[in-house]
Amino acid sequence: MDNSPCLRLEKAIDRMVRGLAAPLQLADLADVTHYSPWHLAHRFQSEYGDSPQAFLWQLRLEVAASLLQWSPHLPIGQVADLVGFSSPATFSRAFGRSFGFTPSDLRAGRAVAICWIANNLGSMSYRPGLTIAGTDADRIWSWDEVEAHINLEEWPAGRMAYQRAVGDYGFHLEKFLERFQEQCQTLGIKGDRWFGLVWSDPATTPAERRRYDVAVPISSHFKLPRLLGEYQCPAGRWAVFRHVGERADIGPRWRDLMLVWLPYSGWMLDPQRPRVECYYDGRYDLCLPLLPGRSIQDRLPEILPELLKLVTTVVNDK
Repeated sequence: MDNSPCLRLEKAIDRMVRGLAAPLQLADLADVTHYSPWHLAHRFQSEYGDSPQAFLWQLRLEVAASLLQWSPHLPIGQVADLVGFSSPATFSRAFGRSFGFTPSDLRAGRAVAICWIANNLGSMSYRPGLTIAGTDADRIWSWDEVEAHINLEEWPAGRMAYQRAVGDYGFHLEKFLERFQEQCQTLGIKGDRWFGLVWSDPATTPAERRRYDVAVPISSHFKLPRLLGEYQCPAGRWAVFRHVGERADIGPRWRDLMLVWLPYSGWMLDPQRPRVECYYDGRYDLCLPLLPGRSIQDRLPEILPELLKLVTTVVNDK
């Protein structure tokens, strides 16, 4: 894993994330990196093996694949619109060419889509640590169990200093955070809360494209050294999952939050903000950036048939 990507080039990718639905031009990306468009295209191709336009195209499709899972009742046309495609037909064709199956295949849970997700997740994502693997703690939580740990919070805008890692997610990122904390201490940056900014969905993003920032809040007047990046976190609503337990179970709890709770929560994730890990006082919170969604009561006519089908399957299995 490369822990030191070029932060200047990464600003172009950050701009893509903030403008998934916008008609971004090469000049827009060059503007945030302070390169000329030609120089940005050359550097980007050399660093990532893709042109900025091709990288953005693939990023839009990966985010769309995530939204299809996280918001199962969001129409496919609306998903296409959220990530910048002009029509559902154009989106479906691009999706099929890139992944080898259609958005409807993913929604229906067909084998080809499930195998693709499992291949992306690999051997580390959502896995328990060694201290809890195979124990009673190593299990899938129910929707009610996750919901009992959720609080909705409004966060003000804030400024953070960060370092970025590009590569697979896993417990090695704890060492990355420890090195960042030591570096911050040397620079005179003190924090009682430390953050992990999760920019990629491991279910839809290949390991080599995943981005993760270790971050700490800083004051508005703090002058950042060149080796650190700056993230301006916008104000917004968050679903905060509070958990007391070992960090060894952080992967399974992310799994339960994203795949058990979120699709039936009535909320939709904001794709322009990261998912967040917050570490403090020997505990951690997992935080989801929310957009307004339909309430669970409004969605009961759609959800009840699925729940009844699930209950019937469980009863028959017994």
